[in-house]
Amino acid sequence: MTAVRLTGREYLRVSFDRSGEERSNDDQQSDNTDLAEELGVTLGDYYSDVGSSSARARTKRGDFTRLMADLTGGTFGADLLVMWEASRGSRQPREWLDLIDACRAQSVKILITTHRRTYDLDQWRDRHALMEESLKAEAHSEETSERVIRTLKRNFEKGKPHGLIPYGYARTYTQVRSAKGRLVRRPDKQLPDPAEALNVIELFTRLASGDSLGEIERDWKERGITTRKGAEFSVSVLSQTARRISYVGKRVRMKTVVNEKTGKRKNVVLGETDAAWPVIADFDGSPISPEEFVELFHEVQTLLGANGRRTNPGGGAQHVFTLTVRCAECLGPMTVTRHATPDGGQAYTCRNKGCLRVNDKDGLDDYLTEIILAYLARPEVYASLGDDRDSDELRTVRAQLDVKRSDLDATRSTEAESLAHEARLAKREDKLTGEIRQLEDRERALTRPNPLAELFEQGPAATVARRWARTPIHRQRAIAKLLLNPELLGEVRIRRTRDSVSAEVRDRVVWHRE
Repeated sequence: MTAVRLTGREYLRVSFDRSGEERSNDDQQSDNTDLAEELGVTLGDYYSDVGSSSARARTKRGDFTRLMADLTGGTFGADLLVMWEASRGSRQPREWLDLIDACRAQSVKILITTHRRTYDLDQWRDRHALMEESLKAEAHSEETSERVIRTLKRNFEKGKPHGLIPYGYARTYTQVRSAKGRLVRRPDKQLPDPAEALNVIELFTRLASGDSLGEIERDWKERGITTRKGAEFSVSVLSQTARRISYVGKRVRMKTVVNEKTGKRKNVVLGETDAAWPVIADFDGSPISPEEFVELFHEVQTLLGANGRRTNPGGGAQHVFTLTVRCAECLGPMTVTRHATPDGGQAYTCRNKGCLRVNDKDGLDDYLTEIILAYLARPEVYASLGDDRDSDELRTVRAQLDVKRSDLDATRSTEAESLAHEARLAKREDKLTGEIRQLEDRERALTRPNPLAELFEQGPAATVARRWARTPIHRQRAIAKLLLNPELLGEVRIRRTRDSVSAEVRDRVVWHRE
């Protein structure tokens, strides 16, 4: 009499693995197939996922969901569920128990390849054994999580590289023995890659000289400059690249915070520290020195968004005052809308709620331009926005830095007379290091370039209108946003016609100052 062959379907899962310690789905399937042949099991279609099964996993496992649906819906269609090891199913006890219950309800047994054992879920000892496996898997997951967090914290304190390699750098690796005795790769050094680093330096240099991100995007597209994956550098990618602090040999420590109401995750910056890799310009053949690049980096941060100022990133600016002018009703920004007037012309419209509209767009533009040009014609405005304003404070900060650095040198050169004395010296060194870092940040802020001088060509008052006319629109917009704020000329708010003396644009403007 011919024995009836059992049928089985596999569930394969491998975590995202950079260590080389995980068995791939192909490896798991090979082991499963060998054991199935030995036991006389015919394997059918399989389920396969890539990703974590721990409670911290953010990515859903699509095939695991399909597996549970097939089991609960009675469409699994096999005698055995085959898994390489128990943790492939889940590292969450509740989820694992649901899988056991679903298999038991459909009289499906579970074959674990590494155990070389088939578990009959109608037998309480087998169920108990698998439940213990789920607790072991959870404990292993928690232990691994603690180890990873500990390693990341240690790497951060030492400034070591980890995670994705920033564009512009190359990374070397060292082979070491893991806790399981396997040879795995660990990051060693991160150094500038000259070919990519030159592109990074070009990006910062062009932004500082006034080129928009949109202009750079189009130019790089024509020249065939792409990311490592062969994708084009979009405006958003260029913007992120221009804000990457790793280029000045720093790294930022982040913490993920979960909003209790919405459940959304948000990264919060906890601080920054010196990294173990050099500044992006620190390589043979670099057109600028590392020190010059650090100054360039902070100059670009000022242009991109320091103190709420942001140049137009897209390079497609057509209207100088759009988003700078505000609706007096809802305080939302006003933008230019085409075909908004009876004659098909352009008008300023409240973007948030459509509270009101200014049909005389040209009249408002001319009025605000007149105000800005009158301000720019005053010679003292450059001094008021430049470094002279902070010269006394800057001298004070630098004097404090000299004192703090001398104290730090003296502290480090002092020999400890006891363990208690050594602890006090270490505590004082940490305190002085923190104070010096704060003072250096303040010094950097006080010596940043004059933002107005960077955006607008200086010259005699008589030529201000001509200089404004030849200034690119994206720079005009940045100047408007810089000047038309409550701390300088005032924020421009437009009120309804019925709340104004007349329908004239000038009468509808309210200047909000602080």
